[in-house]
Amino acid sequence: MRHITRIGLDKIHTRVQCLTGWLLSELDQLRHGNGEPIARIYGPLDTAMRGGTIALNLYDAQGRFIDHRVVEQRANQIDISLRTGCFCNPGSGELALGLEPAELNTCFADNSRMTLDDFQRCFDDKSTGAVRISVGLVTNFRDVYRLVQFIRSFADREVQPQ
Repeated sequence: MRHITRIGLDKIHTRVQCLTGWLLSELDQLRHGNGEPIARIYGPLDTAMRGGTIALNLYDAQGRFIDHRVVEQRANQIDISLRTGCFCNPGSGELALGLEPAELNTCFADNSRMTLDDFQRCFDDKSTGAVRISVGLVTNFRDVYRLVQFIRSFADREVQPQ
């Protein structure tokens, strides 16, 4: 707390906002060779109405989502920390990811208990979770630059499901 007080909340806020803004801009510009976006960001693409967390999914050049678990696994291999999985707010994930009520009803009607893999199979080409990037007090420009380079590494590559 003394450290935060010494720095000042305004400076911390400005730093997080600047790093988040740069990261949003860079991620939004990443493209495959055919012009298709690599990342689809959920929420505003500026910092006006957002904090330091960015939720997104990665897609291949044909527009197929890349399983968030694959992204996390690859990030872990090079010591990049990401959070992945379902959204914490029931309903928000389904809405953001375009999962239709009829699809959900069909999926749950056929399975009284299911694994995450069972749930994923219900939705074929749709993601059932997202990658979350958190920019915070100790994040620096090297961190966000390295993250952009990591995500850029998915350009024009076919990624096998987990």
